[in-house]
Amino acid sequence: MWLFKDSCETEKKTNTVLYIIIIVLLAIIAIWAFFVGKNMWNNWGDVKKDSTNTSTSKSITITVIDDKRCTNCMTDQIVSQLKQVPFLAWAEFVQKDFSDKWVDTYLKDNSISKLPAIILSSNDINDNWQMKPYLKELKDKQYSLEIWASFDPYAKRSAKWFLLLDKDTLNKIKANTYLQWNKDAKVSWIEYSDLECPFCAKLHKSDVPSKIKETYWDKVNKYFNNFPLEFHKNALPAAEIIECLWEQKWADAFYSLIKNSYDSAKQLSDGNIDTSTSSSKDFLISEAVKLGADKTKLENCVNEEKYSKKISEEQSVWASTFGISWTPGNILVNNDTWEYEVISWAYPFESFKQTIDALLK
Repeated sequence: MWLFKDSCETEKKTNTVLYIIIIVLLAIIAIWAFFVGKNMWNNWGDVKKDSTNTSTSKSITITVIDDKRCTNCMTDQIVSQLKQVPFLAWAEFVQKDFSDKWVDTYLKDNSISKLPAIILSSNDINDNWQMKPYLKELKDKQYSLEIWASFDPYAKRSAKWFLLLDKDTLNKIKANTYLQWNKDAKVSWIEYSDLECPFCAKLHKSDVPSKIKETYWDKVNKYFNNFPLEFHKNALPAAEIIECLWEQKWADAFYSLIKNSYDSAKQLSDGNIDTSTSSSKDFLISEAVKLGADKTKLENCVNEEKYSKKISEEQSVWASTFGISWTPGNILVNNDTWEYEVISWAYPFESFKQTIDALLK
């Protein structure tokens, strides 16, 4: 009997302990659920905040590598432009110079040969701004945005700090395209663009072409080269159209159609430019006919892809000689000394003026 009583007492104590343990566990679970729920709510608030601000960049670091010897890199302006892009507004920016410790080694390890280099720690960005096609993955799993890079810190330069272009290469470039303005000008502006490129349209819709013509008159001439980017579906047919137009109506019509295309590109309220219509086949053929082209001959020429080899050669020269694969690309070269500088991207007139003035001295 006492044994049974002891057994009951023991069972009662055991049940009490189990009840206490269960109560404690329930309390722990409740506390855990409270904090997890709070964090989830806070995180959702952050997501909503990020969505409202169209920013995905809180964890992105952008390292900008410049060279203080470069007088035309405009790195401060580039950084300022990047900070105005909504999805990069909260990114952390770090600036380095070519002379800083380890920078040279880092550039060589990641095969970066042109500055300024824009290095993003992630490619998790809003692609509505069409930036991802310009991102190159590096060995360290970061991403290089190379659209502004044109300064070669390793290149041999003249006493005036200009790059030097081989005379035969310069003559080959000129022989493969068409002259605008004075053939005896001391400085040539050699442009590589495609008609669907919104940044090329931005350059042409600005005052750069007209101001260069007004300011330098017979001292600067112009050569336009086709560089249709692969991800621009209208670019290659557009290049064929302007080449086929040249065949019928020569250089004046060639440059007129280029101007009409860029002038007709639609300026959007967010600052971007829509070139989808102004670079389309229908639009360009219609405009070419207005300039006096025979429509049937023009369409046959385009369909035959008669100038595909010429266009490919122009792209090859731009990529192999100047090491750049985007648009717009601008070469300003002295035709007597073969000194030159690359202005890549849609820079303002003052950038062109600074280089032209130095080349004319």
